[in-house]
This record gives sequence, C-alpha cells and structure tokens, in this order.
Amino acid sequence: MAMPGIASGAATQAFERLRAEFAGRRPLRAGSLIVTVFGDAAAPRGGGLFLADLFGLLERLGVNDSQTRTALSRLVADGWLVAERIGRQSFYRLSDAGARRFQAAARRIYRDGVSDWDGAWAVAVLPEVARDRRAELVRQLQWLGFGQLAPAVLVHPAPDTDSLAQLVADWPAGERPVVVAGPSQFDPSPEALRGLVARCWDFSGLDQAYRRFGDEIAALGAALAAGDTLAPPDCLVARVMLVHDYRRVILRDPLLPAELMPPDWSGRAALKAAASLYRAIAFAAEGWISAHWQGRDGGPLPDAASDFRRRFGGL
Repeated sequence: MAMPGIASGAATQAFERLRAEFAGRRPLRAGSLIVTVFGDAAAPRGGGLFLADLFGLLERLGVNDSQTRTALSRLVADGWLVAERIGRQSFYRLSDAGARRFQAAARRIYRDGVSDWDGAWAVAVLPEVARDRRAELVRQLQWLGFGQLAPAVLVHPAPDTDSLAQLVADWPAGERPVVVAGPSQFDPSPEALRGLVARCWDFSGLDQAYRRFGDEIAALGAALAAGDTLAPPDCLVARVMLVHDYRRVILRDPLLPAELMPPDWSGRAALKAAASLYRAIAFAAEGWISAHWQGRDGGPLPDAASDFRRRFGGL
C-alpha cells in the first residue's frame, strides 16, 4: 500500500532531509534494511508481512520492487525468512532460526543501558579446530562483544548469557569453546582494567560512528522535543531509518560495563538520543501499521506483544 507523506513544520523538514539522504545512499543494502523492518515492526506482531505492504514502505526508503524481491529471495535462501503464497499474495514470516537471531539482536538494540557489573569476566577458550572453523567461532563470539586477548582466548566482562548459551549449543560438541565465568581472584587496579580493555577492543571507529549517528538525528529529535509532530506514515519511515542506523552501530559495540568506559563515551549520548526519538514516534507508527498493514488471515496484524513497550527501558 502506498504511504503518503504530509509536509508541515520543522519536524517534517528534518525528516525529509534524513529520508532523502537515506534513500540516496549507495550501495543501499536492501536485505539489511528488510531485516530492520522485520525486527522492528514485524517481530512484535507475529513476525509476518505481506509483500505489498513491504513494497510501500521500502519504496520511500529508496528500494524498488525488483530489489525488494531479490533481497527477500536471498533472506529465504539464507534461512532468515519463510515465504508463503496466500491466495494471489506473497507472505513472508520469520523462520524459527530467524526469530532467534532477531531476539538476540533486539536485546542489544533496545536495551536501556542500565546494568550493574559485579566484576566478573567470561573467558572463552577455543578448541583445536580447523583454521576456518576457528575464524568463524571468533567472528560469532566477537558479534556477542567478546574481545580477543590471545589467538585462542576471548573475554567479555558482561556477555548476554542467553545469546552465549545459544551460540555454544549451536556448535558441534567437539568444536564448542570452553567458557569459564566468575569474578577475578584479586581486585585488579583501574589501570590494569583499562589496559586489558585497550588490548582487546578498539573503540576509535565506534566512537566516531556513534557521534555521526547522533549528529544525523539531532535536528529531527530537537523538533519533536519542541512539540512539533510528524504524520503517522512518516513516523514509521523515520522509525525504520532510526533503528537501521542505530543497529549498524550498536551491533558492533561490545557493550562493556560503564566502569570500563571513559566518562565521555559517545555511546551513552547516542543511546539517549535514539531512545528519545524512538519514544516520540513509536506509537504513531504503530497506529499506522494497525490501520494499514494486513495480517495473514486478512484482518489487521496482531497487536504488538507486551515486550514492545519495554524497548529502551519503557515507551
């Protein structure tokens, strides 16, 4: 369904500048953008969308129908989505594996940033396996935020235990890492901790990415905070752009406890800005989805699950 935009006010001007920049990016990765749409908008409402509804949203974001079809085919082939024919329409839903991946990512993307660290560390020791298998295991652990201390040793002070347990379970028994977790035997000095962090993680590029993200959404956030409004369909487009760009940064962030990060760490400001903007547009976008997107049975999509309201610490 086509998504009309309504132009008025400073918020809409800021939104249109953001949308034009977003749609003009090259290369614009349609598959990654579809992942964002499913994770942010579809997953809370049962995990499925009709192709026609995707077309209308993605067109406003610079993705044409042919690009959408090609990207969806790849996501189905890669096991993220399952395709169905319902009458004459194409319907796509999250696969079981895709739903697990989304849940793991959502815990990081929509976190509220508040966590208490007990001083414990998780240490993952890699088994003796083929080089390509070890490289893949390192990549998956680093996606969970682990830093590499040595060729066969990765560490993290506060990993997502559910995601870590799923990662370990997904590997064949003989290729699983040995994970040991617990507090340090003796209290390390702040200097020792800073040195360990510096050895295992490089935050320079991530810091710059967070600052760019904050700069990009500042004008829209300020306009909405001042009381201006966006039309509901524009709120949905803005929400997808916000989550897509924030997701690209935060999924690279190891999310270390605040005690291990510098006081001026840019990730804190980025989280605050993202949460504020998301809260300002979330429910207008939800209202538009409820009124215009179709569920598998031909009626409206199911209402968003209760955990939707817990995003960013509470909407």
